[in-house]
Amino acid sequence: MVGNKRQIHDPQSVKTAVLDAALELFAQHGFADTSLRSISRKAGVSHPLILHHFGSKEQLYDSVKRRVVEGYAARFPAAARDVNRPINLRVELKRILTYVGENELALKLCARTHIDGDHQVWPGEPDLLNLIQKRIEVAQAEGLIRKDLRSLQLSIMILGIAFFWLDNRRHFAARFGKAANDNAYLNTAVKMIEEGLLPRFSASKSQDEE
Repeated sequence: MVGNKRQIHDPQSVKTAVLDAALELFAQHGFADTSLRSISRKAGVSHPLILHHFGSKEQLYDSVKRRVVEGYAARFPAAARDVNRPINLRVELKRILTYVGENELALKLCARTHIDGDHQVWPGEPDLLNLIQKRIEVAQAEGLIRKDLRSLQLSIMILGIAFFWLDNRRHFAARFGKAANDNAYLNTAVKMIEEGLLPRFSASKSQDEE
């Protein structure tokens, strides 16, 4: 792998170059098979300078993960600040699909951690989950979502629905063509969560039978 020949010295440029290179290499090869020297070659930053800014490979790995997670708030800053608004499921799912869809290396890194058996919490991940959970609880307080549903589990389900599609959409597009696309999946997921699977007349019919 050929890296940048010109050495970078400006502190912010150094950090950006190292994080970019590290994300790509960690996503492609995993933590164990990525060396600081390979990151150094790709980033155009000396090995000692990487250690100066990040301390160790483990700390760099955490920094890469944190950057991925915090990038969501940077991509949607107004939404990240507005924690007291009830969740809009369609908007929330679309934001997640948009952000991760724009950052395929982040998705690959997530898949790579699973392959490597790394189930550690990513730095900044609790903040993102808490943001979704808080919005669900606001919606429950306003009577927009059933209160007997646990907000934590709903938050996990929302993330799971988004990540399942992002992990598999190319496969389903190859199999089903235009019938499998982001909008169709999003529309069905929102309807399923908001309205359930039972036909709309089932509830009233059950009450009449009683």
